[in-house]
Amino acid sequence: LQNVPLVLEGLRLYSRILMGVGGQEIRVRRPRKSLSNVVEHEEGPFKLELNRNLSSMELLDLDLTNEAALRNKLFIKVYLEEEEIEPDEIREEKEKMERFIMDDVKLTSRAQERTVPATRLSRVLSFGSLGVGLGLGVVAEASRRAVGIRKEPTSDAKLDGSLVLNEANAERIVATLCRVRGAALKLGQILSVQDNTILSPALSAIFDRVRESADFMPKWQLEKVMRGELGADWMAKYGDFDVKPFAAASIGQVHRATLTDGTQVAVKVQYPGVAKSIDSDIRNLMALLSVLAFLPQGLFIDNIAKHMKLELAQECDYAREAQCGVNMKQVLSPYPEYYVPKVYKDLCSDQVLTTEYITGLTIDQCTDLTQDTRNYIAESILKLVFRELFLHRYMQTDPNWANFLYNPEKNTIGLLDFGATREFRPKFVNTYFKIIDAAAHKDRENVLKFSREIGFLTGYESKVMNDAHVDSVMLLAVPFHTDAPFDFGKQTITHDIQELSGVMLKERLCPPPPEVYSLHRKLSGLFLLAGKLNSKFNCYQIWQDIRTSYRYFPEDNETTTMSSNQEAKAK
Repeated sequence: LQNVPLVLEGLRLYSRILMGVGGQEIRVRRPRKSLSNVVEHEEGPFKLELNRNLSSMELLDLDLTNEAALRNKLFIKVYLEEEEIEPDEIREEKEKMERFIMDDVKLTSRAQERTVPATRLSRVLSFGSLGVGLGLGVVAEASRRAVGIRKEPTSDAKLDGSLVLNEANAERIVATLCRVRGAALKLGQILSVQDNTILSPALSAIFDRVRESADFMPKWQLEKVMRGELGADWMAKYGDFDVKPFAAASIGQVHRATLTDGTQVAVKVQYPGVAKSIDSDIRNLMALLSVLAFLPQGLFIDNIAKHMKLELAQECDYAREAQCGVNMKQVLSPYPEYYVPKVYKDLCSDQVLTTEYITGLTIDQCTDLTQDTRNYIAESILKLVFRELFLHRYMQTDPNWANFLYNPEKNTIGLLDFGATREFRPKFVNTYFKIIDAAAHKDRENVLKFSREIGFLTGYESKVMNDAHVDSVMLLAVPFHTDAPFDFGKQTITHDIQELSGVMLKERLCPPPPEVYSLHRKLSGLFLLAGKLNSKFNCYQIWQDIRTSYRYFPEDNETTTMSSNQEAKAK
């Protein structure tokens, strides 16, 4: 009975061979080299392949009680040539982060219609069925291990070898996240960018498919949303409307259309049920993460969950996003290098957003442009981030590169998607400016002082924690240290900061200020974008210009009218 799973596995693989589908390979790694006792296989590393020469009659003669005989009959050794592969952790981390920030997905020929669970009950049932599936997956994985047919771990990752997060269960999780979308799909993006100390390469590849999901609502569900938001005559309000979207993201999909006067517009339509199920979705997601034992200690997950709820509520409010687009067009009007598309508010609602359709080159398409052009694009976006934060306190915090479109004819950068736009508190901006300015001047003492003032630290942390925090801030300011072009193509800042995160998670006594979650995500995306373009420009001079233009923000009335209205509507 103990050998039955092994036999069934062999029969399944053998049947696939007979049908011409192909077999499964099981790779066997060399034993680790010990410093005291080096062990080597004389014959070298090998993999196990299904024995294609095994006849049906020989299969009938197998002794089901003899595991060794089963293995010898069903599988054969195929020896491998050893290859020396130089590790490149920094490159892998950059590639993962690049994939993460590309949230918008252009639809491909593989995209298909898939109904989105629209009610809270249907979404809860989706998570419930996932829980049952994970339980069955654990039983199946335990059974395979009991008879020794499980593959050996292929990495030192924390969750490589996990009973719960095995490959079959990872597939179940991905399928559920892609089906319910919204907050769930955001989680999948977080899982997909964990480094190889958390997820094995095999599991990472499975979670990568979350971001590549490009399914869209069926026509009947799209029409139901449009009727509910713009009325039964919604189609008459447009001159033309393409019912198949050209892009999709975690909470909505985007369609091309024209107005009755022929103006081309982009219409973003939210997936039904996403906004109303934020609380329950996040509760279910936190429960899932707890079961997976995925979250490290010191992450202050309650604060992250609270921030996710507020941020998702804001992003799901398309009427708010429309107003943010109008506000940003006014804020950036003094800067001709940026272009914010016009918002058509009469064709906007809580779940539908209609804006001017603009064209341009994506960041990926800009990598082959001249060095001067690439420098200009990256430099303009860096200036944009600093101007938004330190001069206007009003920033679009989504790091997604798809939100930038370069127009080579006008030499402008089009800005898209203002759902993650927020206003920052005056006191936060004032103190954060002092931190960055101190770091730019290599003043570690003031970096520590103002970090305590803003709430990064309590003042009771260990010296190890204080040093790690200050080191991370100093790394962030490296481009501003020298009055010379900084080569972002060769920078390792994001990787070096990530190296310090383990210490900070372990030693941290308090959660960071709430503004930091979105701000640091934006800054990380900025550094990676500049690196993607292999740009080189003088960041020192940019910071000097910001220092000259910056004016202290009065802190008497911390909550401004705009931010108060926005947060109230989001809640």
